[in-house]
This record gives sequence, structure tokens and C-alpha cells, in this order.
Amino acid sequence: MSDMRRLAVYIVHYRLHVIGALAATLIVTAVNLAVPKYTGGLVDELIATRSFVVLNRAAFVVLILFGLRSLMMYAQIYLTFYLSHRVTADLRQDLFARIQQWSLDRFAVWQAGDAITRSLQDTQVVQVQLLAGSVDAISTGLMVGGIVVMLVWIDWQLALAMALVIPLVGGMARRVGHEIQGTTVRAQEHVAGLAGLIREAFSGARVIRAFAREDREIGRFQTQNEQSFRANVRISRMVALQIPMVSFLTALGLVVVLWLGGQRVTAGHLTPGLLVAFLAYVGFAVEPAVSLTRHYAGLRQAMGAFGRIRMLLDEPSELREDPAAVALPSIIGRVTFDDVSFAYAPGRWALRDLSLEVRPGERVALVGLSGAGKTTLVNLVARFYDPAEGRVEIDGRDLRQVTLRSLRSQIGLVPQETVLFAGTIRDNIAYARPDASMEEVINAAKAGNAHDFIAALPMGYDTMLGDDGLQMSGGQRQRLAIARALLNDPRLLIFDEATSALDSESEALIQEALDRITRGRTTFIIAHRLSTIRGANRIVVLDQGQVVEDGRHDELVALNGTYARLLRLQWLDAAPAEGAPAPAGPPV
Repeated sequence: MSDMRRLAVYIVHYRLHVIGALAATLIVTAVNLAVPKYTGGLVDELIATRSFVVLNRAAFVVLILFGLRSLMMYAQIYLTFYLSHRVTADLRQDLFARIQQWSLDRFAVWQAGDAITRSLQDTQVVQVQLLAGSVDAISTGLMVGGIVVMLVWIDWQLALAMALVIPLVGGMARRVGHEIQGTTVRAQEHVAGLAGLIREAFSGARVIRAFAREDREIGRFQTQNEQSFRANVRISRMVALQIPMVSFLTALGLVVVLWLGGQRVTAGHLTPGLLVAFLAYVGFAVEPAVSLTRHYAGLRQAMGAFGRIRMLLDEPSELREDPAAVALPSIIGRVTFDDVSFAYAPGRWALRDLSLEVRPGERVALVGLSGAGKTTLVNLVARFYDPAEGRVEIDGRDLRQVTLRSLRSQIGLVPQETVLFAGTIRDNIAYARPDASMEEVINAAKAGNAHDFIAALPMGYDTMLGDDGLQMSGGQRQRLAIARALLNDPRLLIFDEATSALDSESEALIQEALDRITRGRTTFIIAHRLSTIRGANRIVVLDQGQVVEDGRHDELVALNGTYARLLRLQWLDAAPAEGAPAPAGPPV
């Protein structure tokens, strides 16, 4: 489907507004076309009769016509802008909805700044250059077409002389428009780069300052900014060249008409009034001709922007839900991995032929080097991805046969990188269920050991969090994330490095919360902290996407296998427990 047809799908939803705007446009155009012809006839009648009655009647008629035109222009402008804003809002809504439907791997492909620019600035270009200008372009086209008809009606020979200018104008507009479209795409890409750099300036503020790289970031921004400037100047130069060229060519045609028309009046082939009308129509044609070339340039600019929007709309959505999928009943907590394999890219297996069964209420620690498959395994439990081979079941139900909402609403996730949203602390804890009562929010905060520090804040639960809650410490942010995960009282919990990079006091508070809230809940814990791992019912050791060891801490130490080797290498953040083999050498 072409870009224009895809855009038309949005417009047809508001066909009544389109019809109203077009009807108003037709009336405005008809009045504009009628006035010069009426004026030309009036000139001839005044010369013949020299009557003030004719003049008075003409003044009244013209007043009525312009009053009608003003009313219709209001309707035309209002409906056009309403339509452009409405379609742009719908387009942005669909873009954001599409992003929400992406699978997680799409977020690794797209830069946030690029997606933001396409969703906001590119849609703005489409709105201004295409949607808002479409009715005006139609009006202008009708005006030019009507003027051509009137010119031929008055004197076809003069009209033919004027027509010699049209191929010159059309050829120039086509060439410039094609160049504008290509340059617009490059200009928008530079803007996307700027948006990405601004976003990085916020998210990476501490790192930038820690390494004293402010000047480097300023230089990167300046380079991208200059490239954006040059691309936009090129567009402006082409538009600026186009408009005076059209005006000059039209004026050239007007001079030719004036010279030929004067001869035809002298020869008696044309009345003075009709020559006045003809010249008036030619004069009226100058602005529409310039406007048409401007609209064409705007159309090409908008098509370049919409091409970038389409790429975002066409990104594959999240895992497809089986039409026959049913709601998952309340989870008991048995999780089964049956010969599961998964790859993020062809041939690069993150999990390979993995089988594992977790009993209801069991607390399982997942241990392994980076890339062993720990996060991939829990991502399959939440069905962020589907396995390439095998199946994942909860309580004997294949996750592909249950609805995503019913599954994820019963899972509590605490990621390593805590994400907090703009809003109050209460809003963040109640994110999964905004209608939760204050009592439920407080109970969740208490369960996550977050209530005491929240209550000590001047605004308590109504404290506003800034961008990603940066004013909170790492431990506070992590406890808020735990409270958020607990609000729905999930039967299955996932903790992905929940105690990493925390001070000892914060770790102790979170560890105490983990010990309490995981009782009776099936829990997956990815951790490096030995204190967290030893508290698990089972420790599952992964290596190259496979389960290589499974048991309790003391059992695995006695095996003197992969787990014991991780202890010797001090990969686990604690000294070896009593009875563990002594380190064989220095840490690596």
C-alpha cells in the first residue's frame, strides 16, 4: 500500500469534515472566479450606460459575494485545521500503541531519540505540510483550473499565449520537489540524532560528569546540530528559489498578455472590459501558481516524513496471541521448561535443550556467568519471548495458549535497572493497578520495606518523582520496585539482580523483604550475592544456556563443579562459606 493510501485510511474516518471542507472550498473558489468576470461585464456596462444604478447594484452584489466567501472561508479553515490536528493525534496514538506492542528485541534495534522524533516531529511535518495544506492545495488547484477555463472562455488566443509558461513552472516544481523530499529525510534523521543526544545527556548525566566529558558531548551535539542546520538551509534555499521563479515566469506571461491584449482591443476583437477581466484572472493566477508549487514542495517534504513514520508503524509487534487463548486461572506456581531452546539471532543459542521443573512456592536462585541464559530463562516465564523449540508451562498450561494479560497480571517483576515513572510515589507503587486503595499501597510498601523512608518524606506518598526517580537512592528505588511488584499479590515473583550494586544497609533491608515476601510464592532470583543465593530452596547453575548443576548451596559446593569454581573465582560477592574449597589462586 502506498504512503498516500495509508494516510488516506486515517482521513476517511472523518469524511463528513472532509466533505464540509471541500464544499466550503468549492463555494470560495466559485466566488473568487465569479468576481473578475462580473467586474469585467460591469466595466463594459458602465461605459455603455454611465448609470449609478448599475454601480450601486454591483456594489451590493459584490458585498453579498464577499460576505458569503468570508463565511465559507471560516468553515474551510476551521474544518481543515480540525481534520489535520485530529489525524495527527490519531497517527501519534497508533505510533505509541505500536511501540507498546513491540517485543523487547525491538527496543535494542531502535534508538529512543529516533523513535521520539518520528512520533512527534515527523508527524508535525505531515500535519503542517500535507494535512493542513491539503484543502488549501485543492482550493488552489480548483482556482487555477477555473481561471484556465475563464481565460479560454474570454479569449482562447490570449489563453494559449499564457499557457506557454505552464510547462516551465511544472518542470521546475517537479525537480525541486524531488530534491526537497530527499533532503527532508536527511534533515529529520539529524533531528533524531539531536533528540538521542539530549536523552543521553539526561540519562547519562552522572557518567558524563564523572569522566569530565561535557566538552565531548557538546562537540557531538554541535556536529549533529550543524548537519541539521545545513540540511534545513538547503530545503529553505530550494523553496526560496522556487517561489520567485514562479512569480517571474507568471509576470512574464502577464506582460505578453498585456501586449497582445492591447493589440486585440485596438483591432476590435476584444472589449476593454473583457481585457480587464482577463488581466484580473491572470493576476489572480500568480498567487495560486506560486502556492501550488509551494504545496507540491510541501507534499514531497511530507512524504519524506511519512516514509520515516511508516517504518515505525511497520515494525513487527509483540508475540502474537493465539485467537483461542484462554485466561490463565489463579497460578498455583508449578513452572516447567520442557526441552526449551531459544536464540536471539539465528545460530546464537541463549538456551539449548533446557529442561527444568520448579515446584509451587519454591525459591530458585539462578546462577551463572554473564550470557549463561539466566535473564533469558525468566523472560520466557513472563513470555516476553516464545521459545524456538520446546515449551514453557505454568501449572501444566503452555504459555502460548493463555492470554498475555492474564499471565503477566499474576507475575511480579523486579528488574536490575529500576524504572520509576514521572508522578507520585503512590502512582508508581500502584502502577499495575491505579485503582488500588491507599491501604493496599501502604501494605505493599511495608512488605517491600519502603514505608518507613516514604513516611519520612515531607509529602509522603504524594512525593513527586522526577525523571526516573533520580532523587532516590539505589536502595530506595529498588524497594519501591519491590512494593510495585507486590501490589497485585502475585503468586510468581522474578527478581533480576535485585540486590546488586547496593550498600550493605540497603541490601540488608531488601534481603529481609525478600525472605519474607517469597514465602509461599514461586520465586526466581538472579543474583551474585551469596547471602541471597544461600537463602534459596534450590540453586540452578546455568552455563552456555543449559542447566549444569541443581541443588542447595552445600550440595553444590561438595560437587566441586561450576558453582564451586564461581566461588573460588570470587564471582559470587562473598567469601566462601565454611567448608567450601579454598580459592585456588587470585581473583580473575
